[in-house]
Amino acid sequence: MKTKQEAGEILGLKSFDCALPQTWVDACYERGWDVRPHFVWSYDDIMLSGAPHPVTKEGNRMAGQMAAFIS
Repeated sequence: MKTKQEAGEILGLKSFDCALPQTWVDACYERGWDVRPHFVWSYDDIMLSGAPHPVTKEGNRMAGQMAAFIS
């Protein structure tokens, strides 16, 4: 099993943090998603505050559920 650091590097993320914002983790947990092992916080030149990025298959599944929940 790869670490989140290794997964982020394999995915080619240039700037990311394995630590996630606690308020985001708490909000996800309240909706039944334990995002901690499945996401990193990714940064780019446009979004200075960053955004969650899935690094596992389960993370991709959760991201799809989150998108459906928001829309």
